[in-house]
Amino acid sequence: MFKKDLTQNLARLLYRKETGQVAALYVSSFAGIALGFVVSIVNTRLLGPQWYGDFKFLVNLFTLGATVTTFGFFSTGSRLLAKCKNEHIRGELVGGLLTIASLISLLLIVVLFVFSFFVDDLFHPGLGKIIRLFSPLLFIFPFKTCLENIMQGSNHIFQLAIFQRASQALYLIGVLTVSYLIPLSLTICLTLQLGFAALVILVMSLSLKPALNRMGPILSQIYTENRIYGFHVYVGVFANVATAMLMGLLVGYFVNTIAVGFYSLALTVTMPLSFIPSAFGTTLFKTFANRTCIPKTAFLAAIVLTACALTAFLLLIDTIVTLVYPPEFSEVIPLAYVMAIGMVLHGFGDFVNRFLGAHGKGKELRNGAFVVGAFLIAGSFTLIPAYGALGAALTKVFAGGMYCAIMCYYYRKTEI
Repeated sequence: MFKKDLTQNLARLLYRKETGQVAALYVSSFAGIALGFVVSIVNTRLLGPQWYGDFKFLVNLFTLGATVTTFGFFSTGSRLLAKCKNEHIRGELVGGLLTIASLISLLLIVVLFVFSFFVDDLFHPGLGKIIRLFSPLLFIFPFKTCLENIMQGSNHIFQLAIFQRASQALYLIGVLTVSYLIPLSLTICLTLQLGFAALVILVMSLSLKPALNRMGPILSQIYTENRIYGFHVYVGVFANVATAMLMGLLVGYFVNTIAVGFYSLALTVTMPLSFIPSAFGTTLFKTFANRTCIPKTAFLAAIVLTACALTAFLLLIDTIVTLVYPPEFSEVIPLAYVMAIGMVLHGFGDFVNRFLGAHGKGKELRNGAFVVGAFLIAGSFTLIPAYGALGAALTKVFAGGMYCAIMCYYYRKTEI
């Protein structure tokens, strides 16, 4: 009887709209795996350990700055869009969120421009000048987060799948083309990455058809909701996600930017393992807002697919890294074995996080993030000085396990 019911439930799941959306994000995730591998191969071979390390260090710095300056508004907007049933109001919310993203971008540019005058003394000489050179393009980092939240909240999952891969694909085409014409450098790679990302963001922003009328009431609504929900999430993100991003900077501080490159490459090749459960949560976000629990079939599908992906990864990663990356990047292999477990745990934490977020459990997400953030900080300042990039990888595993456990704990308290 149980097997029959399970089979029927899985069959029904296959014909639901959400299943097609999960498949879209799943295919996007696999495309991300392929593109991520190819991009990392191209970057490591054309840039070498030092420039590749500097490249990843700067991207980590820009992403961290964008995370710190969002103040929770985009999470708030995603939830408002998920609850909104009026198409006109939805357009006004999109317009309000893009307006907020513009203001946050200005703040980020100013903050990092000022910080650029101190970065050479703290990390690696020459990075400050590069930050100042590319500061006008740093708006892409807040806008990327904004657009991803808009598409998640409004259930534009197919657009989200395209958005997540488009700039990556354009960068790969651009860098391969340019490399045939002139030798690549750090500044050329940054120009291509940020330039193509800016183009994709502009096109996607216009495609969402934002309405810029009634900005006063809309911004007031977002601000009020942000005080209740979004800011609590932001505080949690600051304690958790921002701390995780800080780890790359700490590797550069305690070791060097070459070690940042090894750590970041291991993070790149293992990150897709977290995409599968996270994709289920993102796709079902709007559905979660009207349900009292997570569908068991969704849990089962996420577990089975993730287990298959993890098994294949552990069997193949040694061979793949040896074959496709330069010999000086062999240090990535032990880091990847360790971080794979952490990424899977983090992915399932994200899966449950989406349900809690859809139900407005901002304080719970904040409290959980505090604990995870404390683990990340403790691990960063104890394991990284002692073990370098391996210490950062171990910290990711401990933090991923804690994150998953805390999200499940709050889910059990929320489930009716």
